[in-house]
Amino acid sequence: MTRLKVHLLAETGLPHPDIAAKLDIGTRSVERIITEEPPSSEELVAGKKISGTRRGRPSKVAAYEDKVRALLEDQPKLPGMEVLRLMKLEGFTGGRSAMMKLVKEVRPPVPKEPVIRFEGLPGEFTQWDFGEGWVTFLDGKRRKVRFFAGRLKYSRFMHVELVPDQKSEALIRALIACLVAFGGATKQWVFDNAKTIRISKMDEPVVLHAHLRDLVAEMNVLPEMCAARSGNQKGSVERLVKYVKYSFLFVRKFADMEDLQRQLDEWLREVNYERPCDATGRIPDELRQEELCWLEKRPVRWTAESYPIRETRTVSVMATVPYAGTPYSAPPKRVGAPATLLVRAEWIDMHLGDLHWRHKRRDHVKTVQRLPQHRREMLKVVHGERKHRYFKRECLLELGRPAQSFLEQLIHRHNGGAWSPEVDRLFELLLRFGEDDLRRAFERCNAERKYTARAVANAIRRAA
Repeated sequence: MTRLKVHLLAETGLPHPDIAAKLDIGTRSVERIITEEPPSSEELVAGKKISGTRRGRPSKVAAYEDKVRALLEDQPKLPGMEVLRLMKLEGFTGGRSAMMKLVKEVRPPVPKEPVIRFEGLPGEFTQWDFGEGWVTFLDGKRRKVRFFAGRLKYSRFMHVELVPDQKSEALIRALIACLVAFGGATKQWVFDNAKTIRISKMDEPVVLHAHLRDLVAEMNVLPEMCAARSGNQKGSVERLVKYVKYSFLFVRKFADMEDLQRQLDEWLREVNYERPCDATGRIPDELRQEELCWLEKRPVRWTAESYPIRETRTVSVMATVPYAGTPYSAPPKRVGAPATLLVRAEWIDMHLGDLHWRHKRRDHVKTVQRLPQHRREMLKVVHGERKHRYFKRECLLELGRPAQSFLEQLIHRHNGGAWSPEVDRLFELLLRFGEDDLRRAFERCNAERKYTARAVANAIRRAA
C-alpha cells in the first residue's frame, strides 16, 4: 500500500522530500519506488509483492534455490549450517541469514503426529517431577525452593515434598513420602529422563539409577520414561509443577521455611480433600477411594526416613568406610573387604559377612566417626608402642575443637614423649565414659585452664 501512495502523491507534483516525510520513509526509497511500476491489484490484495516482481538488487541466494530444494528433498533433516557450507562449496557468496531464510522456505514440511489424550484407570499411573522457584520471605530474604511432586493420574490426588536438592537420595525419600500419602503404589510410574532417574543415553536401552532400580524392584512397579522432548507425555504432572508454583509458591507470603512447610500442608489438605479438581469436577480424595483397592496391593513398608538406600564401599587401609564425605570406622581386621551400607536418613547400617555395626549419620564431616569397639580392636591389631600412643591421641583429637585445644596445651607442657601416660589415662576415660562426657570435660578444663588427665576425670565426676 505504501508503494501505491508514493505513486499517487508523486502524480500530484508533491516534492520527494515532502512525500518521504508524509509517509515516514526515506527520500531514496521514494526515488526508487517512483522508478518502479505501480503495484498491481493482485499485489494489493496479497499485501506483498508477487513472486517474479522483485525489484532492487538481485538476491545472491535465488540462484541456489533449486540446488537447496533438491538437497533438502533428499535429506529433509539436514541442518541449515550444513546446507550453507555445501552451498559455499558450490560458489555461494551470500550471507548466513539469507541462506537460513531460503532453507526455511524450501524445507519439506514435517508431518505432525496427532496428540493422543488418555485417562488412566484407577491404580494405573503415577506421574512424578521436580520443580523449583524463588520465594521472598517477609524479612526480604530470597531463597530458591526445590520440591518434588507426584500425582495419581486417575484421581488427581497429589503430594508435594520440599527437597534440599535434586539428587538421587532426595528423589527416593520424597517419592516414598508421596507413596505414604497416596496409600500405596500404582502399577506404572512415569518419569522424565533426568540423570538421577535414567543413567543410560537417550538412544540406548533404559538403565535406571541404582537407587531407583532397587525401589522399583521392591515395589514391583513398571517404570516408564517419557520420549525425548515430549513433555506432553507427562502433561498432568507438568501442569502440577506449574500449579504448585503459581497457585501456592508465588502467591503466598512466608515468614520462613517452617511457615512455608506449614502452609504447604494446609494447601495440600485443601486441594486433595476439600476442593473439586477442575479436570474431573470431583474432590481428588473421593476418586482416590476407588484406587485404594489397587494401591494397597503395593503397600509401602517404610517411611521416607527409614528406607535403606543400598551402597557398597571398600574398607580403607585406615580401617574406615567413606560415605558422603565422612569416614566411618570399620573392623580393622577386614581392611580391603567390600562392605554393604544400608543408608537411612539418620543412621547407616554396615554389613560385612556376619559382621554388623551401626553409625549415626553425619555427612561431610572430615573427622573419623569411630565406634568404641573399633577403638579396642584397633589396639589389638597394631603393634608397637609408638603406634599405640599416636592412635590413642588421634582418637582424642577426633572429639573436636575442645579436645584439640586441651591436647595442644597438654603436649607443649611436657617435654619429649612425657605426655604419653596422660594420653593413656584420657583414652581410658574415653572408653569408660564416652565421647559426650569427655568432650564436656575438655570444655570445662579449658575454661579453668587445667590441663591434666586428673582434672578431666574430676570434671566428669562433678558433672555426674
